[in-house]
Amino acid sequence: ELANEGTIFLDEIAEMPLQTQVQLLRVLQEGTFERVGESIPRRADVRVIAATNVKIAGALKAGKLREDLFYRLNVIPVIIPPLRERPEDIPHLVNSFIKEYSKIYDKQINDIDDNVLEILMNYPWPGNVRELENVIEYMVVRAKDVTIRLENLPSSIKLSFNPGKHVIEFKKKNTPEILQLLEKHKWNKTKVAKELGVGRTTLWRMLKKIEK
Repeated sequence: ELANEGTIFLDEIAEMPLQTQVQLLRVLQEGTFERVGESIPRRADVRVIAATNVKIAGALKAGKLREDLFYRLNVIPVIIPPLRERPEDIPHLVNSFIKEYSKIYDKQINDIDDNVLEILMNYPWPGNVRELENVIEYMVVRAKDVTIRLENLPSSIKLSFNPGKHVIEFKKKNTPEILQLLEKHKWNKTKVAKELGVGRTTLWRMLKKIEK
């Protein structure tokens, strides 16, 4: 009701109770709903953006997501790659989360050590953006001055990083080769990384070195 003539974002749609899915489908099909405890239909014109981090096919097969609701929602699908496949987004997300949690915890943090950022950019992030957000909150809480440092990192992430690996990989590739591959694949970084035999994160680091 509050989102009438606006937009509502529904996260983890596949985890929504089936009965609630039925009610949502009715709103989408008929544009009406009833308040709790009422039997009076009320109209609502709402744009719905729904998201899930599970495989849709599996959720449909398991009966967790109604097929009719899925097909009703699946008008303009947007597939967002996992965080490990878009390392170039990590610095922007990190800075945004630092600002957010610095404000929440009344801190003046305005910087992050380069080594910490390097580790964050090479971590696989199985929990995607939510995991990154939780890690940043953890580090903001632990930070003792205006900069997030190595000692603020959770040990599980710190121990997963092999600094020598990425340096060696970059030295094996020369700048002209990388630029030629970028032209060849029309700047499709996934294809370039595959031909180089490196991950997207490593390719991103190579490009940053070339820019310098």
